[in-house]
Amino acid sequence: MRNELSKYSQNDPRINYRGNNASRVDNLTDAVFGIAITLLIFNLSNPNSFTDLLTFTKTLPAFMISISFLILVWREHLRFSLIYSLNNKGFIILNTIFIALVIFYVYPLRFLSLFLTSVFFKVDIGLSIQSDQVPHLMIYYGFVAFALYFILFLFYHRADQQRKQMQLNPYEIFYTKSQKKKLIIMFSVPLLSIVLVLILQLFSTTWASIIGGFTYALYAPAITIWLQRFNKKSKEYSL
Repeated sequence: MRNELSKYSQNDPRINYRGNNASRVDNLTDAVFGIAITLLIFNLSNPNSFTDLLTFTKTLPAFMISISFLILVWREHLRFSLIYSLNNKGFIILNTIFIALVIFYVYPLRFLSLFLTSVFFKVDIGLSIQSDQVPHLMIYYGFVAFALYFILFLFYHRADQQRKQMQLNPYEIFYTKSQKKKLIIMFSVPLLSIVLVLILQLFSTTWASIIGGFTYALYAPAITIWLQRFNKKSKEYSL
């Protein structure tokens, strides 16, 4: 799948793609993402009645949301490995932590998605959680999301440190630094959510849960601004 995507994707001619041939580390990472999606699938309960079937159908949005988030994280890793293909000891250590976090991410992601489904669709899907535990769920999820994107940031930071050894051209250096800025946004939002939940739960668990959740809406304007600046600056680098 990785090779097919790299073959048919629109590659930037200003970038030298060093990882078109997947390494064993890349293949292992892809396999872990496959296992993560499999865990999501096999963790769904089998419907034994028509009522169960209707309930099962209502969990589909949660399932799709969970897979979408996993694919987003996988795409970030794929893009990095296609461009840099780092296989030294430091990268392998970071990648080991990364794939462990991916597996750890499955259950809080699925639980949160099912919880939101039960809230918005007003359906009982067998979740056991008290209202005062919701802020702890937000903290749990936020910590894993923060850790995943922080590790991805460290990938690019390491590539930036080794730009001379890797012979990165001026545009690749700009691209690397820009991706670091984007990933700072990606890990700062869940970190901000955690901080707000920790503070607000001292006064109201309801508002802590609501504000903690809506904090993730900051992604839209923040990434839009980043993308506009990235596109504007990238035009300065000729093909």
